Parts: sequence; C-alpha cells; structure tokens
Amino acid sequence: MTKHLIVTGASGFIGRNLILAVPTDWEVVALYNSSLDFPTWVKQNNLPHVKAVRCDLSDEVDVHELAYRLGTSFDACVFLAANGDPTYSVEHPFSDLQTTVITLLYFLNHFEVGKFIYFSSGAVYDGLAGPVSPSVKVSPHLPYAITHWCCEHYVRAFAHQGRVGQYVNLRFFGAYGPYEHCRKLYTRLVCRFDIERIPQFSVRGDGNNYIDAMYIDDAVRGVLAVLESDQGNITVDFCSGAPMTVNELVQIAARTFGLKGLELEHAGQVPEYIKFSASNEEMSKRFHFCPRIPLEEGLQRLAEFLKHGKESACE
Repeated sequence: MTKHLIVTGASGFIGRNLILAVPTDWEVVALYNSSLDFPTWVKQNNLPHVKAVRCDLSDEVDVHELAYRLGTSFDACVFLAANGDPTYSVEHPFSDLQTTVITLLYFLNHFEVGKFIYFSSGAVYDGLAGPVSPSVKVSPHLPYAITHWCCEHYVRAFAHQGRVGQYVNLRFFGAYGPYEHCRKLYTRLVCRFDIERIPQFSVRGDGNNYIDAMYIDDAVRGVLAVLESDQGNITVDFCSGAPMTVNELVQIAARTFGLKGLELEHAGQVPEYIKFSASNEEMSKRFHFCPRIPLEEGLQRLAEFLKHGKESACE
C-alpha cells in the first residue's frame, strides 16, 4: 500500500539519509528551504518517488500556499525542521523559538497527518543526572531544550484536537554519519585522525560530559520502524543506550584509525553538559528496534564516505 509521507527539514543530515532509505513505493514530499542544491541532489540519487518542495515553514503565508498546492492531508509526517544547534539557541533564543516552535505550529495548523513523528531531543533532560526516561520530571534551562519540550506538548495538543491521528515524540540523543555538518564531533574526529592523520584534538569543556549517538543507518532504521508500527501516542527515548564521555569517544576514534600518542586538549565550556543517560528498552519493546552498528564500524563507514563520496566535509 502506497504511503503518502511528508518530511520537513528533508535537506538536513537526518532528512537526506531518511529519504535515501524510504521504500520506493511510498510517495514522499521532501520539504527544504535554504539548501538550494537539494532538488539536484534528489535527482542525482535517482529518487523519482521523492518530490523536493521548497517552503519556509517560519512564514505562515508560505505554509498556506504549500497546503493549497499539495493538499492538506498526509498519511504520515516526519518532522525534522528545527534549530539543531544548542549553542545557537543560547545566543539567539528568539530565532531558536521561531525555527523550532513556530514552524511546527504553522505546519500543524495547516495540515492533517495520520501518523506524526516529532524529532524532539534528549536535551529536554537538561540539568538532570543519572538514568532518565519520559516518566521523570524535567525542567530544562537551555533554550534549545525548552523549545523542543514545548513542541512535544503542542504535538499532543493537536492530537487531542484530531488534526494528528497518532503521534510519537522521539527524544533523540543523536546520530552521526554521511551528510552531517562539518562542525559535528564525529566528522571532525574522522577528518583529524583518518584523513589528516594528526594525533591531536581539542575538546570544548573538560570532556567528561556524556555523548550517546548511533550511526545514521541505525537511526533511519528506527524511524522506519516507528512509521510502519501501529504503536503511537507516546514519548520515547531514541538512543543507543550506551553513553560514553567525550574523552572516551576521542580515544576510541584515535585507536580505530591506528593513531598513537594522542594529545587531547580542553578549552572553553559547552552549553549542554550532559550527565544523564537513557535506555533503548522502550524502543525495543514497542518498535522492535535496537542499534546494530558498533562505534568502530560506524566511524570507518563515515571515513569511507568522506574519502570517496561525492561530498567532503573536511574542508
């Protein structure tokens, strides 16, 4: 059965990997805004079932015109459009609000969706330490965390109104892999250790904060499992369940690429200092999903993409 899917923020890291993996018998509308190369990228990757459509979701007139052109009903939506940089949210909280919350409200006010997957963030646990889950009380201070937490509530509100048939709020802890931004830690590690072969790396803060990211192929497989499941109206942690400190990650990356004598430097502070950890148990129970790709293998896959792919993130 053909599924009519709309993906917002489709030109981003997760969006590109997701539409590459979506079944070819689905009809996909892939929304983008500033990445003007995106339609060409879709054609180059031979995705005839994917229609790239430009729309500024922070502009209500633009969203209204989009609904007029496309129709207002979709079987499913994966909502990825949001500010993805915690640091930016501290420096520009109003812009973070506009990019994350207002875009969601404009979209939900104009479209009806059978199944709505909202990409929230594990950052909503900001300020907590130790094991966390959607059952714990949260009270974040980081603007990035506040806006994502706010969006979870709006998704539930629109589901209550009947404009969303079924929702899943995914509290995402992160992924790495092809097409991620060059500023991201994993790509920086691969470029430094495998491509440049320099055993020196600088980490913001003391490096004892946790990181828990899965390889993007696992993350996409998890999203597809949620889309194809009849489970819904829940908030669930979407993570590997195997956190480590940033210092440990850097050391593993150096070993993975055969570098010795690592010089690890620390400077500055991080806006999001994570000392909490989540479990993959609920994703496994409800959606039969568990990450499969070990860190070392994921780093090697990313290295191959950066060295032999069409795009380089090491420039």
